[in-house]
Amino acid sequence: MYSAAMRDLKITRLSDEFGQYAIFLECACGHTRRCSPHTLAAFAGWDVELQAVVRRLRCSKCNQKRCTARAVPVTAPRGYKSH
Repeated sequence: MYSAAMRDLKITRLSDEFGQYAIFLECACGHTRRCSPHTLAAFAGWDVELQAVVRRLRCSKCNQKRCTARAVPVTAPRGYKSH
């Protein structure tokens, strides 16, 4: 679902990088989901640490609390021109 070529960002708090990144949540069962930091900040706040929020999350497939998170930069869609 995500490319291994994407570089990981060093995110400590949800407010890092001004919230301009994507979070890939992966469970030990293999289920992966893309999430926005805005979604997590809606219930936890912007000043909370990312790992503290991830510890609270449950997998929607197996219902276990075994998630890990990767933060990657947001990329523009193919064919997008900024000018």
